Amino acid sequence: MSGNVAIVEHAIECLNNGDLEGYMSMYSPDAQFVGYPAQVPPTYEGVKAFYADLLRALGRFEVETIDLFGAGERVVARFTLSGFHDEELLGAEPTKHGVSIEGLTILYFVDGKVMHRVNRIDELSFLNQIGIIPTPGATSTG
Repeated sequence: MSGNVAIVEHAIECLNNGDLEGYMSMYSPDAQFVGYPAQVPPTYEGVKAFYADLLRALGRFEVETIDLFGAGERVVARFTLSGFHDEELLGAEPTKHGVSIEGLTILYFVDGKVMHRVNRIDELSFLNQIGIIPTPGATSTG
């Protein structure tokens, strides 16, 4: 196992335990972020705030790695993020329903810190599950 893979494993463990500072410690303060929801500024502070919101809003929050491997200074992770939408998130009122989305991320390391992250999730499914985008075919009862 490469040192960078171990850094990612530790960071995910921190996130799953609600330790946001421990999770964010794998990133350089100058890191660049691609592929987050449009409401999330693509900066260290913007992404940190997003993860703080996820931890607050999704009860029983968990990231489970499906695949995790390193190649040189890159680490690739396929994961499932899950929890229960118990609090407001990205402007959406809580649905009190389970949320589960699969994602893929590529982390580019320099000197043991992530300098660039490319993230892909099924954003349509995520926004649908938290109620920002209505389910196709659903009718309003207002």
